[in-house]
Amino acid sequence: MRDQGGPVPLPSDDPSDGFAIDLTVPYADSDRDHVLRERWRRQAGDAVPPPPLRLPRHSEGAYRVRIRLQVLGDIRVEDQYSDAVAGSTGGAYGHHEDLVMAHLTVGGKWRFSSGRRTAAVGAGLLCARRNDEPWDFTVARGTRATALGLPARDIRFPARTNLVMAEHRDPAVRLLLAHLRGWAEVADSLGPAASATARAAAVELFHGVLNDQVVDDPPFSPALVRAATEYVESRLTDPDLDPRAIAAALHVSVRTLHRAFAQEATSVMGLVRARRLDRARAELLATPLSVSELAARWHFTDSSHFIRAFRARFGRTPRALRRT
Repeated sequence: MRDQGGPVPLPSDDPSDGFAIDLTVPYADSDRDHVLRERWRRQAGDAVPPPPLRLPRHSEGAYRVRIRLQVLGDIRVEDQYSDAVAGSTGGAYGHHEDLVMAHLTVGGKWRFSSGRRTAAVGAGLLCARRNDEPWDFTVARGTRATALGLPARDIRFPARTNLVMAEHRDPAVRLLLAHLRGWAEVADSLGPAASATARAAAVELFHGVLNDQVVDDPPFSPALVRAATEYVESRLTDPDLDPRAIAAALHVSVRTLHRAFAQEATSVMGLVRARRLDRARAELLATPLSVSELAARWHFTDSSHFIRAFRARFGRTPRALRRT
């Protein structure tokens, strides 16, 4: 998995580097989830433990996943490609529960949710999260990302925060990635002392990413969230409504906007998505608009995407709700 100009820190695209995971499972296989887990374990053993995964059912086509792993000291760097899948991670005795995880999405989208907190991690965004509590996730078809795993015992998250969002172009993120690239290139030739220093530097640079996203003026954060919410409410039909447009309208940086939402139950785009679904639900019950028309009106990529999001928020599909 490699994207021109992307932030992936692994040093080589040479196929001889090999993949820890390279699997294809037919969607039509009635035992597809079990087949995926068993093939995954046979390929990677304990090196890349599989999370609980759920493949969608289609009559044709296949699910593809590829993961290239590099371990720098005790820091994991995974170069990932995945087709559409859902799963869970973290929690007591769960998948990677002893790590702090960060996903840097190059293409496609990850979506993480835990309790009331939801984060959509599209291309150009980083999502760092504490994994000592359970998270559900979905991955869009054709998603490419770099995943970092750092020992949780050494990472200090900002107070009352379990998830932090940032942009790839944020200076603190760029500095971390530059360090990981350089370390990966020379890791095999470093002595113990230099390796320990490189590891300590990576941990501190990761702390820089986390702390740089937290608003230092607590009274300012709620006011900015309220202003952003009001702006979102007034622009829900705008197809270009995204963090950059919202930040520009409120005369703050995108980083400041994300930092203001760090203490909220949802991310900026999570708010946009939730309010669009609320509006779509109201129109579903009050108008004759079809499901496909509602999906297009509220800027979902297609009807199936809209139906999945609607059911996740309201517990029923649009048609089931309209029937009742």
